[in-house]
Amino acid sequence: MRVYIASKYIDHKLQNNAIYNALKQASIDAFLPESINISALSKEEKYTVAEICYNEIEQCDVILAVCPFGKSVSSELGYAIALKRYAAQRKIIVGLNVDFESDAMLIPYIDKAVDDISQLIQYLKDIETQVG
Repeated sequence: MRVYIASKYIDHKLQNNAIYNALKQASIDAFLPESINISALSKEEKYTVAEICYNEIEQCDVILAVCPFGKSVSSELGYAIALKRYAAQRKIIVGLNVDFESDAMLIPYIDKAVDDISQLIQYLKDIETQVG
């Protein structure tokens, strides 16, 4: 199982690292877009970052949306939803601190909402047990 951490890059930097480290400690593979280490200032760099992220979303089993989020995470979720709907890829979408309960375009595709990292890890371990 591999988890894609979709989150605000700057505002959630400490939280993102805590999530990433907790997943690693629980022996759950994860991808944190911050690890790309490209400044993404030029159009070409932005394209490179976007392509890496979209490729990772394709490879990951779980997309974790850390709330609140902005346009980039909305794009990542939209792509994961499209893969789930049209490419018949099994994508599990988890929301951490979900704050969009009334959003008709997102909430139907959230498989699980969790309030903290320990709930996230327990849910992922339960999935591994069911699948494995």
